[in-house]
Amino acid sequence: MSEQIHSGLEILAQILEIVGASILVVGFVVATAIYMHLNVQLGALPALASYRKSIGRVILVGLEILVAATIIKTITVDPSVESLGLLALMIVIRTTLSWTTVLETSGRWPWQKKRSNEAK
Repeated sequence: MSEQIHSGLEILAQILEIVGASILVVGFVVATAIYMHLNVQLGALPALASYRKSIGRVILVGLEILVAATIIKTITVDPSVESLGLLALMIVIRTTLSWTTVLETSGRWPWQKKRSNEAK
């Protein structure tokens, strides 16, 4: 692989890591600010339900970008057993969080059929 492409992919992976981490931090701050505003307007329970969904979405988006960065690093920049293990761990964490987020927001596992009374 040419040195320019290699360094470009390394920079891309670093940018994606920064973007993914930034999404997690900024998303948490924004979701918390919205929660506090809704808590005053609607009360604790409706605000908390919205907050949990927002945090779940933020985590999933941030992790997706971090997984993309890790894939790029694993394949092109640092193809080692350690980086492959990190990638596998991130994918397991992301999958687990995705499943539990779906369970928390919809009340069912991702592989379960929608209930007949559940809104589409």
